Amino acid sequence: MEMTVREKIKIVIQMNKIALAKLLIPFGIAGFTVAFLGLFFPEDFGKYVTVFGVYSFLPLIGTLSVVPTGLGLGIPPVPLISFIIFTDAVLSLFLVWNFDYAKKVPGIGELVERVERSGEEAIRKYKWAKRFGFIGVVLLVIFPLQWTGAGVGSIVGRLIGMPSLMTWLAVIIGTFIRSTLATLICLGAVSFF
Repeated sequence: MEMTVREKIKIVIQMNKIALAKLLIPFGIAGFTVAFLGLFFPEDFGKYVTVFGVYSFLPLIGTLSVVPTGLGLGIPPVPLISFIIFTDAVLSLFLVWNFDYAKKVPGIGELVERVERSGEEAIRKYKWAKRFGFIGVVLLVIFPLQWTGAGVGSIVGRLIGMPSLMTWLAVIIGTFIRSTLATLICLGAVSFF
């Protein structure tokens, strides 16, 4: 059956709406969370902003220092782990949904291209990640080797052909394991000393 021009236009418009929703939903989730924390937990809002700043803007040591920073600020372990997982989940959701489109967005595009180059370098350097697929992406996120982590794990998952949902789940599982281990090690070190 041949499609009419109107039917084709409707399909294109629907596809554009879905692409726009996938672009905006992660920002909406992040914005809602910021508003929620600011309105309902104003005394802790600054603590979470500090943790987010350390985690986001110090790529190499951010992963290593975010847990001690959060615990030092008085954030309990479970909310701290949840916040770290949430941060990585939103980043990963944006990247797996918008991998191709994000490169075209001014400002964000340069960052995504840099993460993509890191992902391609990680695939070349850590060939086992491609061979192990889902488990490989989880391991890349658990053990942040150089510039790997949630962003690079998301890109690597997409580059090796994993579906968006599987890539996103691998990043969340890896982040959960990494942040839980880091928290337990930090709490153990504090109680030891």
